[in-house]
Amino acid sequence: MTAWTAADAAELDLLIFEFVHALRVHQERCSICSSGPSCSPIREAYEAVVYGRKRLELCSLAARLRAHEDVNPQQPNGDRRGT
Repeated sequence: MTAWTAADAAELDLLIFEFVHALRVHQERCSICSSGPSCSPIREAYEAVVYGRKRLELCSLAARLRAHEDVNPQQPNGDRRGT
């Protein structure tokens, strides 16, 4: 079950926008990146963006599940109230 929302997508768009901007600035100044494959800091930054996307997805899922539980609380034995 995934709970990806439009807000999550917008936050990811912002992360990617900032990453691409920083990447372009960095590539102009980095002798490694300007002559070939990305340097270690850029690869690490990319991994942080990938991690951030997964984190956003999991936070959104947790929030939706929590909201669902708040609307449909369970009895201690697991039965739903009012159902």
